[in-house]
Amino acid sequence: MPKRTPPGQTLKITRAAWYREVVGDPDSPPPARLAGRQEKLLDAMDNGGPDAVRPIVESWGLVWTVGPRGGIRVDVPDPSPES
Repeated sequence: MPKRTPPGQTLKITRAAWYREVVGDPDSPPPARLAGRQEKLLDAMDNGGPDAVRPIVESWGLVWTVGPRGGIRVDVPDPSPES
């Protein structure tokens, strides 16, 4: 039986967040603002885990949420309602 990951250690970056703020559209060259983001995330996860990743993704405007079982989800923010 596989060992379960402790709460707070499972991190999921949604597809929308991954393509919009990390690697860009796979059918187009990535914008310059995304240069090095994938490597930065991997390095943070390898060296500090989720605690090191959170400030990075939040600085990119992504939303960090923790589910009821401790799983972490990184997503794009909900669109703000138009006034």
